[in-house]
Amino acid sequence: MPKAKLISMTSNPMDLLKKAAGMCYQKEATDRVIQHIIKAGHLSVLEHCSASFEVTCSILTLLQLTRHRHLSFTCQSSRGSELQSFYKTGDEELDLYIEDHFDCYRDFIEQRGFSPEMAAYLIPKGGEYKLVVSGNFRAWYEYLPKRLCKRASKEHKELAQLILKELQEACPEVFGDLTAPCATCKESGCNFA
Repeated sequence: MPKAKLISMTSNPMDLLKKAAGMCYQKEATDRVIQHIIKAGHLSVLEHCSASFEVTCSILTLLQLTRHRHLSFTCQSSRGSELQSFYKTGDEELDLYIEDHFDCYRDFIEQRGFSPEMAAYLIPKGGEYKLVVSGNFRAWYEYLPKRLCKRASKEHKELAQLILKELQEACPEVFGDLTAPCATCKESGCNFA
């Protein structure tokens, strides 16, 4: 199971969003105005606030996550640190296979004297990495529906749900109504679901 913990966020985000939104027409903006702006798709105002998360996920999900270029990433080094665990898929046979790969990785470091950098070539995509992910509210607002979609990979969907929960608790005015886009999906089919 992936993990996501909100570690930093713009303080008083609604005050900043209202200030930015009010700048356009030189009028004071309210919470209602911000919600209207979001529903209308005028998301540039959201770029003034940001949130950072400490995340643990598999290499497979990390590869997908880094496709979202408006987010910023600082990842655990496979050269400077040894990986300690792997993502548990819930499939016993697959998890045993991944664990065998990790045993081989550990053996190359502990018994054969390989550096973590060289042994890292043995790590399967199930290897678990730690990272910090930061993004402005617009980046999160655009990332989340894509990864909450039922077409998203199971682990990435779980990660998106954790991030959304944290953002909804921290700033419900912006993220409270955000959900998977199933009702308005423009995909021609859902072959992955």
